[in-house]
Amino acid sequence: MAKSVQSEPSSMEEMWRDATIRFNEHTGMNVNIKPPKTLDDCIKELEKSRSPEESEETSGREKLKNYGISILRCLKLLGGVAAQGAETVFGAPSSICFNALFLLLAIPEQLRSFREAIEGLFETLEPCLSVFRIYEKMDQFNEIEPELKQAIHQVMISFVDICALSIQLRDSGKWRKFKSRMKHLLIQDDSGIKAELEKFERLTKSHHSIQSTQTLKVVLDTRGDLTEYFDRESDKSQQMANDVASLKAADDKRSSEDSKRKYIENIKKKLGIDDSLHISSKERCDKPRKDCVPNTAVWFMEHPGFRRWAERDDKESDRLLILTGAPNTGKSVIMSAMVYYLRSIYESPARHSPRTLIAAHFFPNVTAKDDQDKRPILTALKCIAIQLADQDSAYAKTLSQACDSKSENTTFFRDASCQEIWDFLRIGSPRGNTTHYLILDGLGGLPEESSDNREQKEQLLNIICSSVQSSTVRVLLSARRDIEFQNKELPSRLNLEIEQYNEPDIQKYVEHYLRFSDIFQDSEDEPLRRKVLGTLAKQVHGNFNKVKAALENIREVVSSDGLETEIDRVLNESNMNEKQITQTVIGQLEEKLTGDEIDELNELLIWVICGKIFFGINELNAALILRSKRRGTLRLRKKLEGKYSNILSIRRDGTVVVTDDMDDVLTKRRVKPRSVDDTPTFTATITITRGDLRSVQSFLWSLSQKVDSLAHNTFGFEQIAEQKGMKNNIQVNEVDANLTIVRRTFSMLAGEPDKESEALGYYLLDFLPQHLQDLLEKATGYDELTPSQKQEIGEGLFSIFVTGEVVERHWSSCQSLIWYREPGEVETFRKWLEDPTASSHLGRLDREWLKKVKASPNPNQSLLENIMRTVAWHWLCDRKWDAAKAFDWLRGFRQMPPPHENAQNDIRDDGSDTSSSHGPYGYNTVSVQDVAEWCKGVHTMTSNEEKALMHERLGETYFEEGQFPEAIEAYGNAVSLGSHGWKCLEGLSRALAANGQYEKACQEMERALQFLSSENASQNDSLLGVNYRRLAEWQIELKQPRRAVEYAKRAIELTPEDHRAQFELLRIYLDNGITDDAANLLGDLVKAGGQQGETSLFGQIIIDMLSAPNPERVFGKCFNVLSANLETFIGVLQQMDLAIDQARKSDLVDARTLTMLQLYKGIALYRYDVKVGRIQQALQCWEQCLAVESYPGTWNYAQVEASTWVCGYYFDQVKASIGSSSHEIDIHLKKMNDIASKGPPSFNIGPKTYLASYYARFVQNPLKAREILQAYIDSAFGLLSDDVADNDGDGYYQLAEALLYCGAEKDALSAFLLPLPSFIPSFTGDIMTWMLQYETELERHLSEELIGAIKKAASASSFEDQMEFALNRIDTILRDTTDGESTDQEADDSLDRTLESPASKTRRGTEAKSTYEKIRSKVSQWLNAFKFGARRWCDVCDTMWDLDHAMNHCKYCYNIDFCDRCLNKLKAGELEMPSLETRCNEGHDWLRLPSWDKEAYFRALRKEVYIEGGIDNDGRSIEGKIVPAAEWLDGLKKEWATEEE
Repeated sequence: MAKSVQSEPSSMEEMWRDATIRFNEHTGMNVNIKPPKTLDDCIKELEKSRSPEESEETSGREKLKNYGISILRCLKLLGGVAAQGAETVFGAPSSICFNALFLLLAIPEQLRSFREAIEGLFETLEPCLSVFRIYEKMDQFNEIEPELKQAIHQVMISFVDICALSIQLRDSGKWRKFKSRMKHLLIQDDSGIKAELEKFERLTKSHHSIQSTQTLKVVLDTRGDLTEYFDRESDKSQQMANDVASLKAADDKRSSEDSKRKYIENIKKKLGIDDSLHISSKERCDKPRKDCVPNTAVWFMEHPGFRRWAERDDKESDRLLILTGAPNTGKSVIMSAMVYYLRSIYESPARHSPRTLIAAHFFPNVTAKDDQDKRPILTALKCIAIQLADQDSAYAKTLSQACDSKSENTTFFRDASCQEIWDFLRIGSPRGNTTHYLILDGLGGLPEESSDNREQKEQLLNIICSSVQSSTVRVLLSARRDIEFQNKELPSRLNLEIEQYNEPDIQKYVEHYLRFSDIFQDSEDEPLRRKVLGTLAKQVHGNFNKVKAALENIREVVSSDGLETEIDRVLNESNMNEKQITQTVIGQLEEKLTGDEIDELNELLIWVICGKIFFGINELNAALILRSKRRGTLRLRKKLEGKYSNILSIRRDGTVVVTDDMDDVLTKRRVKPRSVDDTPTFTATITITRGDLRSVQSFLWSLSQKVDSLAHNTFGFEQIAEQKGMKNNIQVNEVDANLTIVRRTFSMLAGEPDKESEALGYYLLDFLPQHLQDLLEKATGYDELTPSQKQEIGEGLFSIFVTGEVVERHWSSCQSLIWYREPGEVETFRKWLEDPTASSHLGRLDREWLKKVKASPNPNQSLLENIMRTVAWHWLCDRKWDAAKAFDWLRGFRQMPPPHENAQNDIRDDGSDTSSSHGPYGYNTVSVQDVAEWCKGVHTMTSNEEKALMHERLGETYFEEGQFPEAIEAYGNAVSLGSHGWKCLEGLSRALAANGQYEKACQEMERALQFLSSENASQNDSLLGVNYRRLAEWQIELKQPRRAVEYAKRAIELTPEDHRAQFELLRIYLDNGITDDAANLLGDLVKAGGQQGETSLFGQIIIDMLSAPNPERVFGKCFNVLSANLETFIGVLQQMDLAIDQARKSDLVDARTLTMLQLYKGIALYRYDVKVGRIQQALQCWEQCLAVESYPGTWNYAQVEASTWVCGYYFDQVKASIGSSSHEIDIHLKKMNDIASKGPPSFNIGPKTYLASYYARFVQNPLKAREILQAYIDSAFGLLSDDVADNDGDGYYQLAEALLYCGAEKDALSAFLLPLPSFIPSFTGDIMTWMLQYETELERHLSEELIGAIKKAASASSFEDQMEFALNRIDTILRDTTDGESTDQEADDSLDRTLESPASKTRRGTEAKSTYEKIRSKVSQWLNAFKFGARRWCDVCDTMWDLDHAMNHCKYCYNIDFCDRCLNKLKAGELEMPSLETRCNEGHDWLRLPSWDKEAYFRALRKEVYIEGGIDNDGRSIEGKIVPAAEWLDGLKKEWATEEE
């Protein structure tokens, strides 16, 4: 139906109003911050995510920043489109998105784990948003239709909702329980974010469909004859072509692998498996083999039983193989090696049929601190299914369709049993002659505490026992001996006990260790070396942990120049069990360490074992200093790597853990009551003989303070045992550990903030409620706290809440805590304060205050009131604290529900708990004005100066809340009361800009900069630079790019070292066509250079370019500018070398950055350089790119491209050598074969097309070509054999390309012409008339009536809407037909039927109904073609293959097409490639794909093809006959396919 343009703004306003309400409900924050946040504000917040201490995590922080900047730019671009005629009372849509993102990013520095979660979210959002870069090239948006604008608004609103849900999760505190996989927390959490992300993806896809129609409609309405237009104004056609290029990126249906990935992504989404989980599963499978000692883990290859099990065609072999062994005997290493062996056999390019699919899952070793998977076995089955789908396109399509069929049953994949999931995924039911090899490792390591785990494990074993009865399923399991399978009847199986076979591996491990440590390597040490080798290998019974412990002890004996008898002792002790070994290690360490060192180690164990998060070295060092009040001379890292290394180890992420899971041995419970000696006591009698009242009071006060100091001083009573020379054991008591952490908290709060409190204070304050709750729950029995310990806790808590001084003093450590708005955590405090024993030492007045708190209507709120008075003063009467954070505290306080109300709301209607996400935001009714009124009631402001400051702070708060008109008003009141400082004017200008008043914003900002320039503060340059960049952004909004450039240059003058500012100026130049200035800037940056070993300013900009959307085009533009200047060009390559070198040397190599730089450098050398040897240098760059290891067994995008470039070069050399040197041809062919056989088989199709083309066209050996591409051909037939219709276009294109590379051009052309192109006929006339061909008079009449109705009701709508209107109208007519009356009336509109009999009328009614159904079928086919039609386009100018444009497909290069115009330029040597990724050259040949005509289109619509004919010069079939496509395809399958489909 037609859509009203006039109704759009109001509907948009409703949508945004609902979005802001939802944001407020989820977060308790107002997204309408005033003044609104800008792109620069968000970028600045992104920059805060990097702290100096996190230098080792540079790549992660850079990813967060780069993804974030890309998202921000896309949002700004969308905001420009959405704002046209759709401005809401809430402000610009982009500003609302910026506000939401800013609020999400505004997290304390200490919460680095949550920043990792945001990074994972950004990685998911950025690819979806990047396709909107199409709007960068549009000069104006006023011609964009309302449907497209509405789609854009919906996408942006969904983004705001995602931010809101993420903030809700962050502020709920729930995420703090997770200690691993934080990066993917947001996209896999059950908080609603995942569902909203799926909605976001659907909206972007919907936008692309509308966008396609709009783009092509503009072409029709304004350009007329497209070919003539291109010839006349090529530069503008290039602009339009770039727009169409985004359509290509959006649909990405160019090959079968793209289609398969689409299905795999759908499977992952439906199964709830994110990429990180899938990748980590593969890494766990590959890592053990890669990490093992060379030439080990190979013994199984010679075992006859294993060889028979691994041969799929051996029908008599056992189908179940169980590898058993005790813990730490290397089962995972052998399992990993077995998987590698199977893949080397069955995934070899030479062996594709029959199909053998291999899927492995290695269960992770989880600890109590990890975010445990609640249903790990179901997760394993899902990961296995994804691996099977990755190897088999047909399975991927079938499973994807099956997953879609479960869309209505949203809980199936979450709640289904193992058997149901197994059956649904068809893991045990391979199709045809396919065989599944399934490998599962680590079942025994799953936590047994959960009954669900035990039940799932039992179910899985039953399923496996049943499935291996089939000859098409083979299973490999690892198990601890006699544990997993006791009392279970198992089918015939092969059982390998690893200890019987791994003695040679133990020996090689010992040899490797001794050689690496340079122990016993001299000739005179040979007898001792042989003794160690022989004895250890036999003593340890295959246990690698025992070997490791023994070798470490031997190393210590040698390093201390010990006797051989000591080594004999170590060898004799090596056969003890692991617990005994651990206890021995602890005992030996207790003997070596002093009492002070043991106490220090125990202190570390308190935090490492009982802490709620993983601590880094900086935090643990702060804990030690907090304990001893002094800093040691030996760095903690050296202690951890040295004398404490047997107990503690440093992980790769810098956090510290207990070595070899020694937690259980180290953690002890009391076995007898606490001794009275546990708490030192003394008695004293004080006699006063002379003294007045004042002196006595002073004495007693000083004495009480001293006693209190000793009670909290670690050098006081707690260390009496040490002063006596006593030595403690290395152990931890959980209750004592929690008590110690609570004591450390009170100790820190009693002092002034320092470096240590900043490092650890955030944790102590944030997790104080959790440790207090643990004491309430666990301090029972012998571990029950003494009265004095309870009193200590009561006094410490009282000191926090009685005034606001503690929070005021340690405000910097309060940024991440949330208990000020969490009723449950406040109630934990109250339980302790209401405990009679805990409060017994408080004075009478203090206890009276606690009674008033308890008796108040809202005791939780009453307990916090004194703190909040202090916070209120800092909110409105002082500038030191951030206004938004102070307001957040006050709002949480004012929204704190009473205890009984909180308890009611913690239970949902279904009985489930909501406390983890409840918080105060369920009571989100408190506004800024409400909080301000309460604050003014507790703090009186009388002078104009005080009132001006209050209004300024309110303005800042309103701005942060997104309430921009209110912020403007508040800032205006501050100015009218005499506040003319730069801070107030800056805030006013930002509020004005956020409200869309850019002219006024610029004026106020200029005033602010005048004041700021007059000050001599050290930070002025950076502040000025930030504000000049804001002015530049506002000038862009005012359509003044030259003014924007001026302000950007001023910013650079102030902060010339800021590479982001330089890159943004470069982007302004390039985006606005200021190419001369862009060239000059590039030249200056290159000349600036840098010192050897460091990245210059331009080198940093290169990394920025790499992180930009479409980096291949960004680099292409720069190289096009630089190619005319050899000196500049060489300088760029040198800077790329420096960036490559730094990426390679980084501790955590960023494989994407490294490989992209190597790829682009190689292309630059190959395409632009002119010096001798450039080709070899380019090849070297690409080979280095291929050598980088990204994810095990895979290549990333850059590596796939590099492999194709390398093979393309060698192919051209072979082609040029034909007829001359056969020796050179053989050399080049070998290199092509080497490249084509490497990398993942599913991705490296590009190199194979060159190889197949050589054999098919130059050697006339099509069978060899077919052998090379057989897997690709079978995959194409698989796509065409399933029940999924919308992937047939992919299948036909894939089949066409494979046939072409094998030399079958006629069949290739037929396949190319079968997918219906998604285009609107580009001629002046009625689309529906062109579409609805009619054969009878009645069909003509009904078609014309339908077309007339469309013109009347929906002529202004999109083509898709017109077709939907037609379908709805026909459905209405058919539905309303009763006994032929309605359709009879339609037919009577133009024919005289007055004398017709009733029977004749009934017959005519039936004919009309049948005709309508025929018309409906045509419209449905067209609509399906429009939605799912295939697309091909020119790889240079992006011209679409349509009615007016033919294409020319390269017969050698994978998936490369040229329009006629670009092909002619290529042949003439005049074609300038806009991207660095188009490989073809003038020496190749092309298959012509003729432009579409009506006959060809309707032939494809009928699924018919030409056979037995030829091809004319225009690429059209001649002298052939037409047959159904199904018949033609069946014939091809018999000739080409090798698999049963």
